[in-house]
Amino acid sequence: MITKMNSKEDIKEALISIFDELNGYLKTVDDATFKKTINGKWSIAQNTDHLTLSNFITNLSLNIPKVVLKQLYDTNNRTCQNYDEVVWRYQRSLSGGAKATFPFQPKISMVPIRFLVEKLWENSAKELLQSLDSWTEEELDTYLIPHPIIGKITVRELLFFTVYHIQHHLNTIQSIH
Repeated sequence: MITKMNSKEDIKEALISIFDELNGYLKTVDDATFKKTINGKWSIAQNTDHLTLSNFITNLSLNIPKVVLKQLYDTNNRTCQNYDEVVWRYQRSLSGGAKATFPFQPKISMVPIRFLVEKLWENSAKELLQSLDSWTEEELDTYLIPHPIIGKITVRELLFFTVYHIQHHLNTIQSIH
Protein backbone atom coordinates (compact mmCIF):
# COMPACT_ATOMS: atom_id res chain seq x y z
CA MET A 1 0.00 0.00 0.00
CA ILE A 2 2.54 2.60 1.08
CA THR A 3 4.98 1.76 -1.70
CA LYS A 4 2.31 2.95 -4.18
CA MET A 5 1.95 6.26 -2.36
CA ASN A 6 2.75 9.04 -4.77
CA SER A 7 0.20 11.84 -5.13
CA LYS A 8 -0.27 14.61 -2.62
CA GLU A 9 -3.62 13.06 -1.69
CA ASP A 10 -1.98 9.63 -1.18
CA ILE A 11 0.63 11.23 1.07
CA LYS A 12 -1.98 13.13 3.05
CA GLU A 13 -4.03 9.96 3.57
CA ALA A 14 -0.91 8.06 4.69
CA LEU A 15 -0.01 10.85 7.12
CA ILE A 16 -3.53 10.94 8.57
CA SER A 17 -3.48 7.17 8.93
CA ILE A 18 -0.12 7.01 10.72
CA PHE A 19 -0.99 10.01 12.93
CA ASP A 20 -4.25 8.30 13.92
CA GLU A 21 -2.47 5.00 14.54
CA LEU A 22 0.08 6.60 16.86
CA ASN A 23 -2.60 8.65 18.66
CA GLY A 24 -4.68 5.52 19.19
CA TYR A 25 -1.74 3.54 20.45
CA LEU A 26 -0.71 6.23 22.93
CA LYS A 27 -4.17 6.00 24.50
CA THR A 28 -3.52 2.32 25.33
CA VAL A 29 -0.32 3.04 27.28
CA ASP A 30 -0.32 3.66 31.03
CA ASP A 31 1.74 6.49 32.54
CA ALA A 32 4.53 4.27 33.88
CA THR A 33 5.04 2.63 30.48
CA PHE A 34 4.85 6.02 28.74
CA LYS A 35 7.90 7.20 30.72
CA LYS A 36 9.81 3.89 30.91
CA THR A 37 13.21 3.56 29.25
CA ILE A 38 14.77 0.20 28.46
CA ASN A 39 18.53 -0.27 28.09
CA GLY A 40 19.12 3.45 27.70
CA LYS A 41 16.78 3.70 24.69
CA TRP A 42 14.22 6.47 24.36
CA SER A 43 10.94 6.07 26.22
CA ILE A 44 7.56 6.31 24.50
CA ALA A 45 7.43 9.92 25.70
CA GLN A 46 10.85 10.65 24.20
CA ASN A 47 9.99 8.96 20.90
CA THR A 48 6.80 11.01 20.72
CA ASP A 49 8.74 14.16 21.59
CA HIS A 50 11.25 13.41 18.82
CA LEU A 51 8.44 12.96 16.30
CA THR A 52 6.89 16.23 17.44
CA LEU A 53 10.15 18.08 16.89
CA SER A 54 10.52 16.45 13.47
CA ASN A 55 6.98 17.48 12.52
CA PHE A 56 7.50 21.04 13.70
CA ILE A 57 10.71 21.38 11.70
CA THR A 58 9.06 19.82 8.63
CA ASN A 59 6.15 22.20 9.11
CA LEU A 60 8.56 25.12 9.33
CA SER A 61 10.14 24.00 6.05
CA LEU A 62 6.71 23.79 4.41
CA ASN A 63 5.96 27.35 5.47
CA ILE A 64 9.14 29.01 4.25
CA PRO A 65 8.22 31.15 1.22
CA LYS A 66 9.01 29.17 -1.90
CA VAL A 67 11.13 31.96 -3.32
CA VAL A 68 13.32 31.71 -0.21
CA LEU A 69 13.55 27.91 -0.53
CA LYS A 70 14.72 28.39 -4.12
CA GLN A 71 17.37 30.91 -3.05
CA LEU A 72 18.60 28.80 -0.14
CA TYR A 73 18.58 25.32 -1.65
CA ASP A 74 18.02 25.72 -5.40
CA THR A 75 15.39 23.62 -7.15
CA ASN A 76 15.30 19.98 -8.05
CA ASN A 77 17.10 18.89 -11.24
CA ARG A 78 16.92 15.11 -10.85
CA THR A 79 14.33 12.38 -11.01
CA CYS A 80 12.34 12.26 -7.79
CA GLN A 81 12.76 9.23 -5.61
CA ASN A 82 9.77 7.11 -4.67
CA TYR A 83 8.85 6.08 -1.13
CA ASP A 84 10.93 2.90 -1.17
CA GLU A 85 14.03 4.74 -2.40
CA VAL A 86 13.73 7.38 0.32
CA VAL A 87 13.29 4.68 2.97
CA TRP A 88 16.31 2.81 1.62
CA ARG A 89 18.48 5.97 1.82
CA TYR A 90 17.38 6.57 5.40
CA GLN A 91 17.90 2.97 6.50
CA ARG A 92 21.33 2.96 4.87
CA SER A 93 22.25 6.09 6.83
CA LEU A 94 21.00 4.56 10.07
CA SER A 95 22.98 1.37 9.48
CA GLY A 96 26.02 3.58 8.93
CA GLY A 97 25.59 4.98 12.44
CA ALA A 98 23.49 8.10 11.79
CA LYS A 99 21.65 9.39 14.85
CA ALA A 100 19.21 12.20 15.55
CA THR A 101 21.03 15.52 15.57
CA PHE A 102 20.58 17.88 18.52
CA PRO A 103 17.57 19.82 17.18
CA PHE A 104 15.68 16.52 16.86
CA GLN A 105 16.60 15.07 20.25
CA PRO A 106 13.78 14.92 22.84
CA LYS A 107 13.47 17.95 25.09
CA ILE A 108 9.91 18.53 26.30
CA SER A 109 9.57 14.93 27.51
CA MET A 110 12.21 15.71 30.14
CA VAL A 111 9.35 17.47 31.93
CA PRO A 112 7.18 14.54 32.98
CA ILE A 113 3.86 16.04 31.89
CA ARG A 114 2.25 13.49 29.63
CA PHE A 115 -0.59 15.78 28.59
CA LEU A 116 1.91 18.32 27.28
CA VAL A 117 3.89 15.74 25.29
CA GLU A 118 0.71 14.36 23.71
CA LYS A 119 -0.84 17.79 23.03
CA LEU A 120 2.30 19.07 21.31
CA TRP A 121 2.41 15.88 19.20
CA GLU A 122 -1.21 16.29 18.15
CA ASN A 123 -0.68 19.97 17.30
CA SER A 124 2.41 19.18 15.23
CA ALA A 125 0.46 16.59 13.20
CA LYS A 126 -2.47 18.94 12.63
CA GLU A 127 -0.20 21.81 11.55
CA LEU A 128 1.78 19.61 9.17
CA LEU A 129 -1.42 18.52 7.40
CA GLN A 130 -2.59 22.14 7.15
CA SER A 131 0.76 23.23 5.71
CA LEU A 132 0.65 20.50 3.09
CA ASP A 133 -2.59 21.95 1.72
CA SER A 134 -0.73 24.98 0.34
CA TRP A 135 1.52 22.86 -1.91
CA THR A 136 0.73 21.77 -5.46
CA GLU A 137 1.79 18.45 -6.96
CA GLU A 138 4.39 20.23 -9.09
CA GLU A 139 5.80 22.21 -6.16
CA LEU A 140 6.29 19.04 -4.12
CA ASP A 141 8.80 17.87 -6.76
CA THR A 142 10.36 21.29 -7.44
CA TYR A 143 11.61 22.53 -4.09
CA LEU A 144 14.42 21.04 -2.04
CA ILE A 145 14.77 20.83 1.73
CA PRO A 146 17.93 19.76 3.59
CA HIS A 147 17.47 16.60 5.63
CA PRO A 148 20.05 16.22 8.44
CA ILE A 149 20.77 12.57 7.65
CA ILE A 150 20.02 11.99 3.97
CA GLY A 151 20.85 15.38 2.46
CA LYS A 152 18.80 17.57 0.13
CA ILE A 153 15.49 16.01 -0.79
CA THR A 154 12.34 17.26 -2.48
CA VAL A 155 9.35 18.21 -0.37
CA ARG A 156 7.54 15.09 -1.65
CA GLU A 157 10.51 12.97 -0.56
CA LEU A 158 10.49 14.71 2.83
CA LEU A 159 6.84 13.75 3.22
CA PHE A 160 7.60 10.14 2.21
CA PHE A 161 10.31 10.20 4.86
CA THR A 162 7.86 11.60 7.43
CA VAL A 163 5.39 8.76 6.87
CA TYR A 164 8.15 6.17 7.20
CA HIS A 165 9.82 7.91 10.14
CA ILE A 166 6.64 7.93 12.19
CA GLN A 167 6.01 4.25 11.38
CA HIS A 168 9.62 3.46 12.35
CA HIS A 169 9.16 5.12 15.75
CA LEU A 170 5.69 3.64 16.23
CA ASN A 171 7.27 0.19 15.82
CA THR A 172 9.84 1.15 18.47
CA ILE A 173 7.12 2.46 20.78
CA GLN A 174 5.11 -0.73 20.38
CA SER A 175 8.15 -2.81 21.31
CA ILE A 176 8.40 -0.93 24.64
CA HIS A 177 4.80 -1.69 25.64
